[in-house]
Amino acid sequence: MKSKNLISLTLAFAFFILGTTGILLYIKQKAHFIEMTHAIFGLLFISFAIFHFTNNLNSIKAYSKDKNSGSIKKELIVASLIVGIILILSVTEVLEPVAEFGRIFAPKREPRPSQGISFQEITTNDSTNGKSVTLILQKSDSAMFASLSVEVTDTAGKSLETLLAAEKKQEQKEEKKQEGPPSNPSNLILTSKINQIAPFDIVVTADVKGVKQQVKCRVTNIEAGAQAFTLTDAAPLKRAIVTFK
Repeated sequence: MKSKNLISLTLAFAFFILGTTGILLYIKQKAHFIEMTHAIFGLLFISFAIFHFTNNLNSIKAYSKDKNSGSIKKELIVASLIVGIILILSVTEVLEPVAEFGRIFAPKREPRPSQGISFQEITTNDSTNGKSVTLILQKSDSAMFASLSVEVTDTAGKSLETLLAAEKKQEQKEEKKQEGPPSNPSNLILTSKINQIAPFDIVVTADVKGVKQQVKCRVTNIEAGAQAFTLTDAAPLKRAIVTFK
């Protein structure tokens, strides 16, 4: 059995399979077995191509240089230019439209349904007299595991009454098990009553991994209507609205 014939035939079969899987990948048929087959036969093709190159080194030299003068042939220059230009255009992503053209043959995928935001409803101080108030509090991604507390303070910061005591902290083990944000962070709709005369502040405190962060809303009147907290990008809440009835 001639090794040269074995290598050539193996390369021919590998080239056929690489071409077939390459076309499938080009049109975005990215099943795992297709990607795996393409990778395996790519490695096989490279391995046998090295042997093929070694066995035909003299022929390759003849293609590249003139036997009599030793000068480089035009074929080598043209081939080098073609490969170099295509390589540069690929690296600089100029040929991206060509590479992504096969996407038009990809199967249509149904868009994923958007996940709604769930809120935990809590009622406090319902047995007392006072002005009914509802707070809608949506946590930011960085504070999704934070415990929240809500209190009313005077304009000097003195605590007057508590609308919500600090939530029970989730255990650290449970937090570590989370590999990214949960689909529905624990947000709150708090219904309570306030027994104070405006002006006063409603203060929401978030305990984020032992660091307490606060957001405030200055209430100047308690007439029916909604008021929004002033939030920054670093705030522990994405949204905070207080509504008086």
